[in-house]
Amino acid sequence: MIIQTFNKSLTTFQAIYCLYKHYLCNNAENLCRVLFEEMVNIGYCTLGINEAKRYYSLQIINKLKFINTVNQPENKVFFTEHYKEMIFKDHSYDETKRELLKSLSILDIKDLFDKNNKPKAISLEERIDKIGSRQINHYYLLFYRIASVGVHSLPELSGKYLKFNQEGLLKELRWGPGAENCEISSIFASIHFMNIILKYIHNYFGYPKQKDLVRFWEKTSELAYKYEYFIENLE
Repeated sequence: MIIQTFNKSLTTFQAIYCLYKHYLCNNAENLCRVLFEEMVNIGYCTLGINEAKRYYSLQIINKLKFINTVNQPENKVFFTEHYKEMIFKDHSYDETKRELLKSLSILDIKDLFDKNNKPKAISLEERIDKIGSRQINHYYLLFYRIASVGVHSLPELSGKYLKFNQEGLLKELRWGPGAENCEISSIFASIHFMNIILKYIHNYFGYPKQKDLVRFWEKTSELAYKYEYFIENLE
């Protein structure tokens, strides 16, 4: 789980750079929020085998939620009989559910099931609390919540895409690079998150080497100094 999430974080980081390079900075910020989640997931999984299995269990729990939704009679308008036949082509709903629950039981995860014997998905907030990092919690309370505005297309976004005159009348419709607020904070946040991810990888696998981590951080600091951007020291 750690390696595949790390590989995904590398892809996310590359996508952030490509978007930022082409002045699509709002979308880069949205992906930076994804990179934050990947950082949290890597940090959480490095805590131990139980945590890694608990993170993996989300995949099974999500499948359970999906088949339960498809199978509910009140959802037959959305999921037709033909669709249900496609989903349960190889195994019936009961068989699929039984196999998924069996897979969860085999994982032998502490505190996975509630008092009604239903599996509990661990939230992002719970994973952050478990990591116990003041720095990550700080980023969650500030950066992550601000970035969520763009991801969820909340009303606060309208100012980026609509321009009004002094009388309050609509003057201009904006989109693409012309509507972007290309602050440098997003690209530095993504670099910072990758430094933290690499530190987790180093602590767990012993690679990259400590000297490489120091060199990466020095390069980050040089960039920050060049663009007069303040960054926090790694914990």
